Amino acid sequence: MLRLPIAPSALIAVALAVSLAGCVPTPEATPSASPSESPSASESASPSASPSPETVALPECATIYSPAVVASLTAEGRTSSGDVSAPGMGGWGTADTTLQGILASIPDRVSCTWILPASESGSTTSIARLDASTRTAVVAALTAGGFTASSVPGGDLYSIDVETEIGSYNESHLLTDDLWFASFYSGGQSQTLTLDAAAQLLP
Repeated sequence: MLRLPIAPSALIAVALAVSLAGCVPTPEATPSASPSESPSASESASPSASPSPETVALPECATIYSPAVVASLTAEGRTSSGDVSAPGMGGWGTADTTLQGILASIPDRVSCTWILPASESGSTTSIARLDASTRTAVVAALTAGGFTASSVPGGDLYSIDVETEIGSYNESHLLTDDLWFASFYSGGQSQTLTLDAAAQLLP
């Protein structure tokens, strides 16, 4: 199975240098020279001095994986079912009911499924946008669910292998500060899909 390294997300630190110009007091100084009325003081306090990072648009299923991974899935005879994240379709990158509930509550998400016809083998990768409180809830659910945590360049990776009466599957979840990549795979390696999807989206 193809394994692709994840491209680490770029963290851009913006340094703002504030120059304080010395002034020599004069007998004719007036209240208009007060720092509270100084144009430079109001400009330095402007919110525009700390721009927010640009929000990354979530992909469509046609572009969620790299061409190499798509070629690998296709060569195995797998076919894409497209986006299955709509209500009632039940397509999630996890079999954990708590995590499914969290995914269902996130409006900005996509879930892409591939199946191997005439078999029980299939996979789904979900990508969802996170805020701080939702990320905390996801981490708590992953920890309670027995997922193994590790650090990778793009964020925190949580993985699990599950044996059931009808077969086995595995899951891999990558959490960045504001994105959640979750893959469920029965009959393959979920980590390959999670890391590849992240590599397409993260700068």
